[in-house]
Amino acid sequence: MKIQAYLLSIFILTAGAAKAETVDIDALTETALSKNIKLESMKYGVSASENAEVYSGSLTDPMVSLGLVNEGTNYTVGQAGMSRYTVMVSQMFPFFGKLGAKQTEAKYKTQALRESVRAEKLEVINSVRSLYLDLYNIQESKKLLNTKMRLIQMTESSAQAKYSSGMMDSKDVLMVQREKYMVMEALEMMNEKERMLKTSLAHITGKDSDDFGEFALLPDREGELDVQALYKMAVESSVTLKSMENEVNAMAANVKMKELEKYPDFTVTLGYEPRPGYTMSDVYSASIGFNIPLYYSSRQLPAINEAKAQKLKADTVYSNMRHELRSMLTELVANADSSKRIMDIYQSGISAKADQTRDAALAAYKQGRGNASDVIAAVNTSVEYKMKYLEKYSEREKSLSRLNVLTGGKLYGTIIED
Repeated sequence: MKIQAYLLSIFILTAGAAKAETVDIDALTETALSKNIKLESMKYGVSASENAEVYSGSLTDPMVSLGLVNEGTNYTVGQAGMSRYTVMVSQMFPFFGKLGAKQTEAKYKTQALRESVRAEKLEVINSVRSLYLDLYNIQESKKLLNTKMRLIQMTESSAQAKYSSGMMDSKDVLMVQREKYMVMEALEMMNEKERMLKTSLAHITGKDSDDFGEFALLPDREGELDVQALYKMAVESSVTLKSMENEVNAMAANVKMKELEKYPDFTVTLGYEPRPGYTMSDVYSASIGFNIPLYYSSRQLPAINEAKAQKLKADTVYSNMRHELRSMLTELVANADSSKRIMDIYQSGISAKADQTRDAALAAYKQGRGNASDVIAAVNTSVEYKMKYLEKYSEREKSLSRLNVLTGGKLYGTIIED
């Protein structure tokens, strides 16, 4: 609660401003998840893979052959003893284990796609929160700049009064006016950045308008961050790792399937040949055919080696990702801790002392003591401390949000529905 109390105290000078409707981040996130085009596309990909999983374990269609065996060039069925119709039915049966390997590969591919969808949902949630924090930062920074503008204008009035009365030359007036134009420039740059961020937020949430209202202070995410505990959590729950693990398993199934390709498939054929008009019996036949892997060294073996190489590559990428995960977690924790320490420094009283120095400089200048440069320096220091605090608050919250993504939402209990 210390962070919220301090942030609220920052803007006491602007408390009288009209309050717009507060933007609900939960509603924004829900809208973004329901209207995200990329997510919708990925869901269709999962649906397609689920159907592929079903047919990958099925046998190929049977073949039916209809024919005629005829003696001579004229039609002789029913006249010549060997003339007859033929009906043949053939069914190919893959070598034992091939269909199972194909279905296993398809199953892991489907699961990898499902985890990819979950990962994308976490990214969408993180993007919404990150944009929300940036817009809150800009919104409150603009309030600080507007407060600074009022203080500069008050100083300008005092400087002009002193210049008009002959108490000083125009140097202070020009200095204060230059500072005022610098504040105006900073406000314009912030307005432009705010428009760009609102456009991005409107895009990700599927809104036609970038009119959102007032951005609120988000609840604290307190708690000690231990890299080792976070790494263990990430290894268990990271949706990115789970997706990669399923891809590795799919490639292992593909290797098994390629190795089984060196064994022949069997085609069973059953035939029936009726002999109409004769006392001779109808003919029944059965046969079995199979392919011979005669070109194993130039066909099946290279395919096996290709599948094994792809599997080894996937293993390497997966292992590298686990190492990168630890590195990313360490960097984010360091950034969050560093931001928190800097925030604590501002909370410890340095910002309050800067405000006191600012007020004293303003009061002294109104009474004819001091100069404009002292007032400007004091006002700038006071505002800069508060803006730095806002910046570090935003950085810390974004680092924590990213940590939540890397741990598959487990860090802060983010529930991702399929």
